Amino acid sequence: MIGLYDIWPAFVAVALLWPLAGMPLFQRVGFESNSSRVRAIDGMRGYLALAVVLHHAVIYHELLATGAWKYPPSDFYGPLGQVGVSLFFIISAYLFWGKLLSAKSSVDFPTLLLKRAFRIGPLYVLAVGMAMALEVADGGIDYSFATYERAFFNLLFGVFRYVPLSSSRVCDLACVTWTLPYEWLLYFSLPIAAIFSRHPVARIGLPTVLLAFSVLMSVNGGTTAYGYLGLFAGGMLCATLEANGLLVKWHRHALSATALAMLVCIFAIYKTAYAPGPMLLCIATFFLVVTGADFFGLLTASRSVRLGEISFGIYLLQGLAFVSIFSIAPLRTFAMDNAAQYWLVILIAMVLLVFMALAAHLVVEKPGVSLGNRLAAVLRLSTQRQPRETAAADAAQPWRVRDVSQDSLQVDTAQER
Repeated sequence: MIGLYDIWPAFVAVALLWPLAGMPLFQRVGFESNSSRVRAIDGMRGYLALAVVLHHAVIYHELLATGAWKYPPSDFYGPLGQVGVSLFFIISAYLFWGKLLSAKSSVDFPTLLLKRAFRIGPLYVLAVGMAMALEVADGGIDYSFATYERAFFNLLFGVFRYVPLSSSRVCDLACVTWTLPYEWLLYFSLPIAAIFSRHPVARIGLPTVLLAFSVLMSVNGGTTAYGYLGLFAGGMLCATLEANGLLVKWHRHALSATALAMLVCIFAIYKTAYAPGPMLLCIATFFLVVTGADFFGLLTASRSVRLGEISFGIYLLQGLAFVSIFSIAPLRTFAMDNAAQYWLVILIAMVLLVFMALAAHLVVEKPGVSLGNRLAAVLRLSTQRQPRETAAADAAQPWRVRDVSQDSLQVDTAQER
């Protein structure tokens, strides 16, 4: 008999999704500017998103049975989703702190934020809009000013925490949007972080101090937000070590075996991944991936990378996939009859989710990124054109008395860009 909290159904479900990523339609996934990204990290994203899905799959069983959305009583499925989120946080900090370290001139932060808005926003608005539409269809919403205010803030690209319009459908998005405000805090902090990235001592000192502070506060009973700070600091530290060439010179199979052993330790020793011990193990695991661990070729396989490219859709749309499947009464009754049938229905939901994420990537996410890149290019051209037009006007009017200080300012600004 299969138990709800047996580990092997999770691996079987992921393995059965593998052939989907080999379909011709998946060859169209990906973005134009991904040449500088580490292939193993791209491959890792898909499995991290699926880890969160499996974590919520067992929670959803409790929701259907009792109406309660709570942490699962499983040493595997409980930390599984937390490890996925932890590594997502580490990856974000690694990538954006790495941008600051590798920048040869000042970073154009307005353009960076614009691109992030078009990377996150379109798919986020689609998911949140569908969730709120389900609430409206159910009825029972108090159409007051406060409700419209919540709807407005819900649509602001995840900068603020999503708040359902009513209490009847609080889990339509599987409660995954809570991570996005922390991501935006990271993006908004980049101009301050850039000050430290320019000094060889500060660029390693800042993440080290932040990580030590996070561990100290977590040990002394601080909130989980200190743990998230430590995860971001760990990603920054990995980027700094890589930039300084401080990598582990092992064979990739040895790196993979060590990284795998670290992940096993998290599940074998700890009940939660948001504690100092598992946080440090997650950071160390990711550092080995940056160094060259590819989990024996799994992370660099083309199908893994394709799942990674649609990982944001997998992550954001999972609740809607569950709702779509379990809203079918006969299917819900069949699933709740026993654990084996429940896992079979979960597999159906995960297949639906992958196709939903693929469609959203091709129709919404990828065009949104392209539009953001075009707008950023237009804005850069317009800001660069102003100094040139001013200089041309001065050349055409030699009798004009020139403001030397203003000309110097324009020249300096153009050089900075």
